[in-house]
Amino acid sequence: MSRSSTFAKLGALPLSVLLISGCTSGSTADGGEGRINLSYGGASQGGAAYQISTAYAEILNSELENVQVDVEVTGGGADNVALLSAGEIEIGHGNSGVGSEAFNGTGDYEGDPLEGLTSWLPLYEYPFQVVVPEDSPIESIPDLAGADIGVNVQGSGGEVTSDQVFSSLGLNRDEHYTPHFLDYPEAASALSLGQIDATVFSSGAPTPQLTELMATMDVRIIEFSAEELDKVNEDYSWLTRGEIPAGTYPDIEEDIPTVYAATINYLSADLPDDLVYNMTKAIWENRDRLANAHATQKNLDGGLIERATLPIMPLHPGARSYLEEEGIIPAQK
Repeated sequence: MSRSSTFAKLGALPLSVLLISGCTSGSTADGGEGRINLSYGGASQGGAAYQISTAYAEILNSELENVQVDVEVTGGGADNVALLSAGEIEIGHGNSGVGSEAFNGTGDYEGDPLEGLTSWLPLYEYPFQVVVPEDSPIESIPDLAGADIGVNVQGSGGEVTSDQVFSSLGLNRDEHYTPHFLDYPEAASALSLGQIDATVFSSGAPTPQLTELMATMDVRIIEFSAEELDKVNEDYSWLTRGEIPAGTYPDIEEDIPTVYAATINYLSADLPDDLVYNMTKAIWENRDRLANAHATQKNLDGGLIERATLPIMPLHPGARSYLEEEGIIPAQK
């Protein structure tokens, strides 16, 4: 995916995403006179990220006076960092690899980094789930050659990860397989109707849409070999090896080796430090509510921040202040 396609996507996003009020200037998080309106790029519905984004918004809206956070349907990670840099949203999440490339001006952003980005709290580490019908002849990643594959919405972190994983293993888009840019509900429907051969769910497990699909259709999740996992990690350091634990989904009785990535929250660097301090405090003190929204949120701790967020880009100063004061992460030297 080229960086130009990410920005072209801005024109195709819903009007509600493009006409965003922005953060009210000169206000504070808990008692300023101006109302603070924040837009949160939540990616597509049907994934864990959107579900967790909604939980974040509910916590912030209930815990902070004069703050209104609205979750917007967007194309996902690559679109979210573009929207953040353009000042169209104030909060957005995305694949850590997308964030790293956008901030550092590498990969699809070679020589032209996006400005105005800072990191916040991680959402989760997630598995790259390649799903096929139970009776499919596809048994391994090489078997995907010649297949029609749902690779997530164009401009999403999942789409970028799909391209990185498959190309690392010798499957180049358009040359070796046909990509279909579908959100999770569309992909599940297309798979069940036989319109595609496989689809990728790049989201926290259990992914709601995949759980729903398994209730109506017999499917399998393709395993990666140890050699394949090592090759992907060699090419993309932020894509690591992991396993989907047995019991994550019904009828999954053994751990499934696969690629793991991370989705983290990004913030506009223009947000006031005191606002972000209080946002971070509100979320951290209500992690039980996040865990009730999705099982992945039980893993939100200082270790995940150090692993998934700190290597990608600097934390927003307001977030760092709270996290260091509470001893959640080490103080910056």
